[in-house]
Amino acid sequence: MSRLIKAEFRKILTTKMWWALLIPAVALALGWAWLSAIAFTDVATEIEDALDLAGVNDAELSLSSLALTRAMNFATLFPMTFGALALASEINRRTITTSFLTAPNRASVLGAKAVVYTVWGMVYGAVVAVAASLGVLIGTGDGTLPETSDWMIILFTGIIACVLWTLLGMGVGALLGSPVAALVVLLLYAALVGPVSELIITLSTEGSNVAGLMPNGSANGLTGSTAAQLLFDQIQSLTPDQPTPEQREDFDTIARAGAGAPGAFSMWISGLIFLGWTALFFVTGMLRNQRRDIT
Repeated sequence: MSRLIKAEFRKILTTKMWWALLIPAVALALGWAWLSAIAFTDVATEIEDALDLAGVNDAELSLSSLALTRAMNFATLFPMTFGALALASEINRRTITTSFLTAPNRASVLGAKAVVYTVWGMVYGAVVAVAASLGVLIGTGDGTLPETSDWMIILFTGIIACVLWTLLGMGVGALLGSPVAALVVLLLYAALVGPVSELIITLSTEGSNVAGLMPNGSANGLTGSTAAQLLFDQIQSLTPDQPTPEQREDFDTIARAGAGAPGAFSMWISGLIFLGWTALFFVTGMLRNQRRDIT
């Protein structure tokens, strides 16, 4: 198994794909965080009077946490793409045949790939987290970020999201066996169909969490709900009055929408739902390749 893992790392590092996708991931995370941080800083300025009435100083409110989550959510497109090509490209080019024939069994090859791409998902997540943080620092101008512990929690959920998207993409690629088909399906859903349908569902079913049950909605909820919860806790610590359940629900709705996760559940529930989707596609894709004709 260790030799297969080393071979898989060597195979990836001798190609250009890993850095060809990592560079735009960094650029997107940094740029989106930069612009989002500027936008949320402007929002804080616009609602300054309302915050003053509530006894909250806008300089103490880390709206930049929402910018951090949005940037990381968008950047997950690249580890997802990287994972989608893990098996799909080898199946399409028939290079997987040699691996299957020379390894003890197919399960060991697929297991080695799963380990290696989990590590690469972490790498992408860590790099994206740093890039998004840098973008927020530049965009806010004054270096406003959540407290260190809160910041680390948001980044951790973003890294987990990158890992799960990598494995989900790997599963879809393995299931379809075509890099073009896998990329079209995944990118079309993650960038267009998922966000639009979830927004429509949220607007048409007020107070419903149906959108949070979908793959994209649960993935975004993993980070977005985290930021919303931390922001709510921050506001609660800065105001003398305790919010009513209705006010709490209204704030969650607005904050999660601002973080790009409308209709999402809490962090843990969103994470478990997305883990379930990842496991479904990943396991199905692996089982498909246990029996796929490689001749």
